[in-house]
Amino acid sequence: MFLARLAFVLPLMLAGEAAVAQTRDRPASPKAAEAKTPEELQDIQKRVAEWLKTCLDDWDKSTHMTKAEWRVTCQRVANERGRFLAENPNVGARRR
Repeated sequence: MFLARLAFVLPLMLAGEAAVAQTRDRPASPKAAEAKTPEELQDIQKRVAEWLKTCLDDWDKSTHMTKAEWRVTCQRVANERGRFLAENPNVGARRR
């Protein structure tokens, strides 16, 4: 019975570690940033600032994270979103 449970849980644990490893901050590709105009890059920076502010405003005392932990997570997610927009030339047009 123990081996059956281990065989079920072990792949889930390994998959979780792989997913965490993939979310680490990576430097932006220099070629991808060149594909954006200065105006587009400025717009992306504004969007990152908006996302960060919104995320920080969403923190609540009842969350499972301290405010400092929340801030770190918000900053990481906002930066990852911005990096994605900067690295993908066909993505990022602001929809109004």
